[in-house]
Parts: sequence; C-alpha cells; structure tokens
Amino acid sequence: MSNDTSRALVAAVLGLVSAGVLALLNNWINARAGIDENLRTHRLENYPDLWASTAAVSRWPRSTVHRWNLDDLHRTLRSWYYGKGGLFLSEQSRARYGDLQELIAAVVTAHEHGAAIDVLAPDAYTDLMETASALRTALTEDLDTRRRRSALEKFRRARWHTDATQAAKARISRAKAASGTAIWQPEAD
Repeated sequence: MSNDTSRALVAAVLGLVSAGVLALLNNWINARAGIDENLRTHRLENYPDLWASTAAVSRWPRSTVHRWNLDDLHRTLRSWYYGKGGLFLSEQSRARYGDLQELIAAVVTAHEHGAAIDVLAPDAYTDLMETASALRTALTEDLDTRRRRSALEKFRRARWHTDATQAAKARISRAKAASGTAIWQPEAD
C-alpha cells in the first residue's frame, strides 16, 4: 500500500469517527434541550401554587401570623411537594424548600412549649419571610424568569445558595433555641 493510499485511508477513518462523534454529541444536545424544555413546562404548571402559598409570610404587606396559619402552611407545602411539584424542584430549590419547612417546624414547636401566646413575633416573622423569599428566588432561577444563565451568573447563583444555606441554618438554630415568648407574643386587640 502506498503512502498516499494510507494517508487517504487514515483521513477517511478520522473523518468518519469525527462525524460519528459529532452526530452523537448533537443528538445528546437535542435530547437534553427537549428534556430541559419539558421540565420547564412542568415547573411552569406547578411552581405558581408553591409561590402563592408563601404569601402567608409576605414582605409587602406583612400579615398577622397565628400558629394555625403556620400549621396550615406546613401542611400545604407538604401536600404540594408530595402531590404535584416536589418532583420538579432543582437541587437548590429543594434545599430552600427544606429550609422553609424546617424553620416552620421549629417555630411551631416553640409555640407548643410557650404559654397562651398567639401571634408570631416580628423577628420570627422576618426569619420566615426571608426564608420564603429565598425559596421564591430559587424558583425563579429554575425557570430563568429573571436572569439568563452565563458562566458568571452560574457562579453568582452558586455563591448565593451557599449564603442562603448558611442564613437558613442560623434562622433555624435561632428558632430552635428561642423560648416560646421570643417567637410568639399575645395578639394585640
């Protein structure tokens, strides 16, 4: 076999292998894009209910929160998670959801150890409000409704979630350590 024939054969094999690899890569990218769009569609169907549930501890306007409000929110979030939407949460959104559920549990538990105290104290409300806000932010990231992903944005989001995790842990620890009177206060007439 001549050198020219060998070179042509090697070039043909390399061309064939390259074309095969590129075809597989293109197929994978197209399949992944379809999965991502399908996931986004499911999230768009399910996330609004979770978003609306967190209005119980909204920033504007603040509301009066009683123990039964938090019990209802705790159950509503659980029903949503197991009934329709938990399957579609990203890892980050799932962590923020868990932070909110854990904080609600700690706040409700603090009430059970307190006296006849009825309304959530302002500091405890702020902690719940910030934790619910972090969940809503994670939901918007899953849907890319506020910012598109770039390498810099991906880094910013990862850093934000690290900070959100630390803040949630501090809020939960505070709630677990607080006496009932630090979290609950008598309802004003």
